[in-house]
Amino acid sequence: MARRDDEDDEGAASPRDERGRGGGANYERERESGGADRDRDRDRDGERERDGDRDRDRGDRDRDRDRDRDRDRDRDRDRDRDRGGGGDRREAMDDEEEDPRARGKESMDIEADDAAFVLGRGGATKKKIERACGAMIDLNERDYRIDVVGTKRQRKLAMDYLRYVMQQRVGPVQIDIDVPRDDLTVLTVPDDCVAFVMGRAGQTLRMIEEEWLTLMFFAKMASGGKTGPGERLMIFGELRARRGAELKVMSAVEHKKPGHFVRANEAGQPETLKVGERFKGDVEPAEGEWAIDTIPLSNDDFSYALGAQGSTRRKLAKASGCVLEYVGMLACIAGFKPERRRCRDYLRLLLKQRTGPVHFEPAGRDDVTAVQVPPQSVGFITGSRGETLRQIERVTGTFCFTSSTTPTAESGGRHHETLLIFGHDAQARAHACEEVEERIREHARLQSGGGPRGGPPGPPGGYGGRQDDGHDRDRYGGRDRYDDRDRYDDRDRYRDNRDYGRDSGRDRYSRDYDRDRYRERDRERDDRSRHGDRYASGRSRRRSRSRSR
Repeated sequence: MARRDDEDDEGAASPRDERGRGGGANYERERESGGADRDRDRDRDGERERDGDRDRDRGDRDRDRDRDRDRDRDRDRDRDRDRGGGGDRREAMDDEEEDPRARGKESMDIEADDAAFVLGRGGATKKKIERACGAMIDLNERDYRIDVVGTKRQRKLAMDYLRYVMQQRVGPVQIDIDVPRDDLTVLTVPDDCVAFVMGRAGQTLRMIEEEWLTLMFFAKMASGGKTGPGERLMIFGELRARRGAELKVMSAVEHKKPGHFVRANEAGQPETLKVGERFKGDVEPAEGEWAIDTIPLSNDDFSYALGAQGSTRRKLAKASGCVLEYVGMLACIAGFKPERRRCRDYLRLLLKQRTGPVHFEPAGRDDVTAVQVPPQSVGFITGSRGETLRQIERVTGTFCFTSSTTPTAESGGRHHETLLIFGHDAQARAHACEEVEERIREHARLQSGGGPRGGPPGPPGGYGGRQDDGHDRDRYGGRDRYDDRDRYDDRDRYRDNRDYGRDSGRDRYSRDYDRDRYRERDRERDDRSRHGDRYASGRSRRRSRSRSR
């Protein structure tokens, strides 16, 4: 019995075994449930990381926006400091109604297409609007927002110009001219001259805008509509810039359609300028006597006063501080009375130089500086065909020429030269005077045997060792010995003669060679033609045989 009981005990499952089997099932269930919990925890951690990344990105955007605002604030503060405002301008921005010169900031939201149109190629359109209104425009291409910084008037003009530019993208611009505007000039352009004024892809109009710092486009009048023939060209900007751009367009139209803006007399000579009606607000200031003067020009005077690509005209305008444009054969001078008087004097002095030497006494004038030039240094300063003096004029923005005087004992019986430097800006005249005096010193160093600009002495008979005396000046027709025009002309003449003889022999050889080559070519053509006829006859005989068969 005891043994059977033991066997029964061995064969029967013990409670521990039962707990072991039950515990294994529970372990499997716990492991599955634990894996699901870990997956949920992992997903929750991933969501937290994504939320953290979004928060970090949002924080980066906020920091970038704050950095942009700080940069704009620092830029405004630096600009105010450069203009002499000094101190912190934030209080002035908040109190603009009391001070119209205070600078502020306005923003405008735009669309993505408008952002690209306002920016233009390389930012050209944005820069053009900034030049016309005087404000600073910041285009945020990420948020499609435009920030305008400037005075109250500058911001208002900038907002108007931006709206006009964005209207051009979708259709013609409508402008109400019944509302007075002191920044707008309207010019009527004939229909057959609109394309000529615009130029290829608007390049001509863009060049005028860049020269006079204006904003120009053709538009329709919203209130009155189109009255009369022609298209209305809108010119936005300051008064001087608008008048200069207007005269520039009138010059182009007169070139295309003579007699449209210039009225001639009975003899056919240009007499007066025909200016159209001024719209509301487009008036000249009462003080200063702003006006437009005209001077008729002959054909020879016009070419001489214009210069290569208009260089002489620009030189006179810059030196006098006046607007100078040529409409047909009429010189149009626009500006205040002192500016117009200077420009008329400069133009008359220039035209006198075309026919001979000019003598001018600078006494009593505050726009001229006289520099005494040694007789032996005149040719060195003027250069070949006056190119050196023209370079000084371009750099300094002045108008220069030599005025001859009576012979003196100091000059050895020769005419003593006085260089007159004209210009409305005293600093520009001083700059030109320094350039001339430096050239005189350089010439003196060359005459004394030294190299250019204090360099080592030149070899005997070289560029630095040549001497200049009265005999050499008389020998070269009153010009300086350093004026190498005659030497270069002789050299070119020698080269031409040498090349002529060389070319003549080469031409004879070339003609003989070409004649022989043409003969061989004709002979080959004849041979080919005979062979071709023989081949054609044989082919025709073969065709006739095949038909007979």
